[in-house]
Amino acid sequence: MHSMVKIAIAATGAAVMVAAAIDTTAQEPNRERQQLQQRVQKREIIPGSELMTSQEREAYRQRMAAAKSDEERDRLRAEHYEAMDERARLRGLRLADPPPGARGAAK
Repeated sequence: MHSMVKIAIAATGAAVMVAAAIDTTAQEPNRERQQLQQRVQKREIIPGSELMTSQEREAYRQRMAAAKSDEERDRLRAEHYEAMDERARLRGLRLADPPPGARGAAK
């Protein structure tokens, strides 16, 4: 009789563990999707990126990440926009409207 109880307890424990593993596995894709959405939301579109090399884009991202304040990021955006606007002008192109942080520097 005791062995039947032990078997039942062991079976119940195993079922609980399997159910927990399945639940955790089911949540994993959702967690990954949320993390991807957060990374995409954090990544800003770089004005004039099509006129830049991959090294220039990475240097811009690093400067923005190293900025210590929103004001510094706004200043970097404005300076970058002006430089890309000039680059586009020299090629006979026109950039889209500047991002909000760069509006003060736009012509």
